[in-house]
Amino acid sequence: MTDNLHPLAWQMVALFRQAVPIAKAEVDSIIQSGEQGTQRIEHQLDHMLGLCCDPDMLVVFKRLCRYDYGLDPVAAAGYVDAYREMWDGPDEVVLGGGV
Repeated sequence: MTDNLHPLAWQMVALFRQAVPIAKAEVDSIIQSGEQGTQRIEHQLDHMLGLCCDPDMLVVFKRLCRYDYGLDPVAAAGYVDAYREMWDGPDEVVLGGGV
């Protein structure tokens, strides 16, 4: 059984690696265009949230959260909370300001 887990884990890592530049391009587009509509932003945050176990995706997620904070602080805080619920362990201490 464990012989099958390693290839599967590597396939998941490869998929995460592919998702990062796609998400980054979308976030760049949102920010550069000065997108004000929260629907597109929240849609993108929803997609990225499940992949934030990847450190590079987390950087992109944080960038969009910061941008969203200027538009809708309550929604941005909700995404930060969702990240913490999904990815932070119960005993984890957030250093350096967290997300």
